[in-house]
Amino acid sequence: MSRLITWVALTGQLSNPYTPLLRLLRLNRGDEAAVALTVGRPMTAVSGAVKQAQRRLTLEQQSEVVRRYEAGAQMSYLAKHFGVHRSTVSAILKRHRVSTRQSGLSADQVDQTVLLYGRGKSLAVIGNELGVDAGTVHTRLREQGVRMRSTQGRPR
Repeated sequence: MSRLITWVALTGQLSNPYTPLLRLLRLNRGDEAAVALTVGRPMTAVSGAVKQAQRRLTLEQQSEVVRRYEAGAQMSYLAKHFGVHRSTVSAILKRHRVSTRQSGLSADQVDQTVLLYGRGKSLAVIGNELGVDAGTVHTRLREQGVRMRSTQGRPR
């Protein structure tokens, strides 16, 4: 019986070798190139794991975000342009007390969506044209009772 327990314990310890491997590699920090090759990514000096670089916008850049948003730019566009996450743009706007626009489609845009989908355009193409996610287009079409096509364009 103890033999079986020992075997299970070894299996448990070695079933996910990534963590023990990282511990071993941390002991050999002098050879960062070997560590990076073994793990498949560069390692940081402190934790041994890759950290996402934090992108902080200067006050001038934040003012530019606010100015462009108030001029009509979308949060997703601004996020890509400045190399930050959309939630970062949202936080900047909130800090500057800018009221954000409601995302989604107006009633006229929903009507346009139904028309475009009926002409055979994909959800992604319609979303790009109207500046919303394809999921938003799908939701609004379903609310309008539109029968959805398969992903290959055939009726379901």
